[in-house]
Amino acid sequence: MANITPKSNGTYLIRISCGTDAAGEQISKSRVFKPSKPNLSYHKLNLEMEAFIKEFEEEIALYGVGGRPDKMRFAEFTEKYLEIKKPQLSPVTYAFYAQVVRDMLIPMFGKLRLRDIRTYHIQQFIQYLYVQRPRGDGAEGHIAPATIKRYTTVLRSILTLAYKMEYIDEDISISRRIEFPKMETPEVEAFTMEEVTQILKAVDSEPLNIKLLVELALFTGLRRGEMVGLKWEDIDFENKTLSVRRSIYKPKDGKAQEKPPKSRNSIRTMAIPERLIDTLQEYHDHQACHASFLGRGWHDLGYIFTEEDGLVMNPHTPTKQFSKFLKRHNIRHLKLHGMRHTSATLLLSNGCDIKTVSARLGHADIETTNIYLHALESVDRQAAQTFDTILKKGEQS
Repeated sequence: MANITPKSNGTYLIRISCGTDAAGEQISKSRVFKPSKPNLSYHKLNLEMEAFIKEFEEEIALYGVGGRPDKMRFAEFTEKYLEIKKPQLSPVTYAFYAQVVRDMLIPMFGKLRLRDIRTYHIQQFIQYLYVQRPRGDGAEGHIAPATIKRYTTVLRSILTLAYKMEYIDEDISISRRIEFPKMETPEVEAFTMEEVTQILKAVDSEPLNIKLLVELALFTGLRRGEMVGLKWEDIDFENKTLSVRRSIYKPKDGKAQEKPPKSRNSIRTMAIPERLIDTLQEYHDHQACHASFLGRGWHDLGYIFTEEDGLVMNPHTPTKQFSKFLKRHNIRHLKLHGMRHTSATLLLSNGCDIKTVSARLGHADIETTNIYLHALESVDRQAAQTFDTILKKGEQS
């Protein structure tokens, strides 16, 4: 049975119950009925309203709670989209998608019917981000092209799902139709070989946990969350390998939690050097002594990097520890992520092929690893210089 609420502007809000969802919450659909003329007689008004309600009920029976595809509005579909995507995305990514939908997309597209959205609307959104929307950090200038692409990815994902679910007849978000602001090749900040030598010398005077953190970052190129997510079961001491199976993240105002690695390629196993194996073994013994000392106060969850009581470490802690380490030894400051760049650059500049480096870093494709090609270029220059040396020796003989 329909619930009818008169409005002050002469229209009526019609609400129809559609049962309950899996959680037992009431589901309803509503639509505004506007009489054909003002001041209709009671009889004619009832006839029109009954016909409107009957058509509305038949539409719900035929198309379900989602309603007719040609009537679906963008804001309404985003609720369906986020519900579908939530199990597929990491908690951090889902929170980002939901924020973009709430803060950017619904204010701009919410009232539009899905079928009325065109590619030029996507282009207008990109232009708005680049020209009008202020940067999130309060700094002057445009939002970075890479950030604009991240925001637009959410919009394109929504429209692609709408196409797959047949709410729209064409995927209007395909990339060849869209123009993005030109992206500059990011400058990779990595430590020089001299600085690496200085770092490796400095860790010998550090506590074991700092020594392990620095060596692990350099020799494996792991992401911060992947390092914190390591457990002893991931280390094969006999075969000298390390496996990445999980990552740790910390939501705002929440506790550190596990999640799957960034992508399918991020789940990987790599060989590690003897020096790192020795440090891991030494730290394992040290942790065992500490756990024995705490007794019941130790939470044996198997993590390598832990808080004092064995619980998983806050993923922001290694960043702070690394920064303080550099400061103590007067070494140029780079973020902890700079060690990931350094690891990749060292491997490439010393003859390791890009496919192997890409696999060690857990990149989804080699294109991502191409930001390190400057390392290969330096090797190529060295090769040319080698020929120059050979030729000069030949001329002198």
